[in-house]
Amino acid sequence: MNTVKRSARPLRFAVVGFSNTAVDFIVFFLLQGWIGPFAQAAGYAAGTANSYYWNSRWTFGTKRTRQKGELSRFIIVNLTVAFLTSALLVLLDRFIPVWAAKVLVTVPGLALNYILSRRWVFRQEAAGAQDR
Repeated sequence: MNTVKRSARPLRFAVVGFSNTAVDFIVFFLLQGWIGPFAQAAGYAAGTANSYYWNSRWTFGTKRTRQKGELSRFIIVNLTVAFLTSALLVLLDRFIPVWAAKVLVTVPGLALNYILSRRWVFRQEAAGAQDR
């Protein structure tokens, strides 16, 4: 992959992340009044499904074949980020409004997710393989 496309990955991830966040927030706020903190997991799961589809096809390569273990690694990363953001949400909700807590936990969650997605989930199988 040329330098321009490689340098576009963070921007593409951000665009996908914005759509994931929109899906996450919509589901979260629709369910929060009914299921409380469990709405974080439901919203995150909906955003995660959106994320895998678009990141695997658009952000990290549309012409590559899926790597062995990629979906498992993706699920592990997203479960970890979901757990961490849920824990932070519960802590922050004691001190600030739930909407503000949701915004604050989203930023570090997105950063951690990008780093792990780029370096582990959608990585090249062989060190000498051509970049996608």
